[in-house]
Amino acid sequence: MRSEYSNIEPAELGWTEDGHAHIVWSDEHISTYEPALLRKICPCAECRGTHGTPPKAFTILSPKQLKSAPRQVVVDKVEPVGNYAIAFTWGDGHREGIYTWAFLRDECPCDACTHRRRIDAEGRS
Repeated sequence: MRSEYSNIEPAELGWTEDGHAHIVWSDEHISTYEPALLRKICPCAECRGTHGTPPKAFTILSPKQLKSAPRQVVVDKVEPVGNYAIAFTWGDGHREGIYTWAFLRDECPCDACTHRRRIDAEGRS
């Protein structure tokens, strides 16, 4: 699926003092992502439920998993994936999601982008 942001890439990529991913895009837009949001929008098949199972977010946790749940939103490692994406290794060991630049730009949490997505969704319904 082609995104309107397919040709946009990070001009700057880093972290804020409070641990949020901060991206200045080549179109000069600025996005800041909290780790909890990045984990919530993980694009891997397991988290999206595309293996015919419910999305991972709806899995009932065992007591052991519940105890380690806070680690789910701790970024242990970030690695580039070619020239088109990054991958996170999370504190609970999860590392299957590949966050393409277009995906991250599409999911920008700023007020303007959130408003645009809401308007777009209302127009489709």
